[in-house]
Amino acid sequence: MKRPRLIAFCVFSMLLLSVAGSGVVFSQPSDEIRQAFLQDMQKSGDEIRQFSESIQPLFADMGKDIQPKVMAAIMERMKDTSSPPTQEEMAKLGNDIVMDGFIGMQKPLNEKATEFLSEEGRQKMHLRMFQAKTSLMERLETSDNPDAIEMAVRFDMMQLMGGQPDFLELSPEQRELITKQQKETSLEALTLTTQATLKMITTNPGRLAEIQQQVEAFQKAKTDEERTEIAKKLQTVNIDIYKDIAPKLKTILIKGHEDFLRVLTDAQKAKVKAVMADMPDYVKKLLAEVDKGGNALSGLDSWVPGMGVPGVNPNREAPRQRQSGERTFPGN
Repeated sequence: MKRPRLIAFCVFSMLLLSVAGSGVVFSQPSDEIRQAFLQDMQKSGDEIRQFSESIQPLFADMGKDIQPKVMAAIMERMKDTSSPPTQEEMAKLGNDIVMDGFIGMQKPLNEKATEFLSEEGRQKMHLRMFQAKTSLMERLETSDNPDAIEMAVRFDMMQLMGGQPDFLELSPEQRELITKQQKETSLEALTLTTQATLKMITTNPGRLAEIQQQVEAFQKAKTDEERTEIAKKLQTVNIDIYKDIAPKLKTILIKGHEDFLRVLTDAQKAKVKAVMADMPDYVKKLLAEVDKGGNALSGLDSWVPGMGVPGVNPNREAPRQRQSGERTFPGN
């Protein structure tokens, strides 16, 4: 790997880590949906904002810990001049360390969530994330909607950092296996994203400088309005990154979801069906916005550079008509 590419990869990793916990959003959900979410969590907007701000130092610490490890691993691999590393190998090597850092966030993030939301609130937030992600995965069975692909990738990484919901009552062995599977899915998706990002910033160095400037501006922004405006500019980066890789991401996501379902017992699958049949209206409305090509879900999670596929696919398939309550599970 040429040194410019190494530098580009390391800068990309740094940006990913610095923004992962920053709460950047592309668009805000409607006030009705936002208020319903706050009511569901039994918290005010200020309290949720405080929670978001409280976890940012956790991501900053993770970045400080991971960045030198990524650099050291890459430099060590580059010492073997008899077998020059490929770009994909370098991406996997660095991203594997990043994914381990995300998994290490489970305990501190859940402790913060319990501190700000209560134990009941933490469990409910996990439940809503699970419902949204599962619904998104069901959409991918019959649709190439890029917004659904984007959200599913992001929710997959969020679950990697937050862990699975308690209602499933997973055994320690199941949790370990699911975490391993989810890491593999996120690693594959992030590696694909990293390669696309490297291609963009090595052929057009000006975009790298643009990303850095916008991230710095976001971190210095004083109001939500400023942050939202900057985030919209950052979103345009994803157009270049994802225009060719969305189909591959869909394949990666579907396989990961099928692997997850295979770990569950019949009783746990029945719990999933029951939970999905009891989804609140505001989550359904958010998902409806995604179906329309809107990025409404971004108001409830964080943006990671390269983790978005904005725009609408004009050739998207019409959803398959299902009977009420019908769900599909591998092995059923």
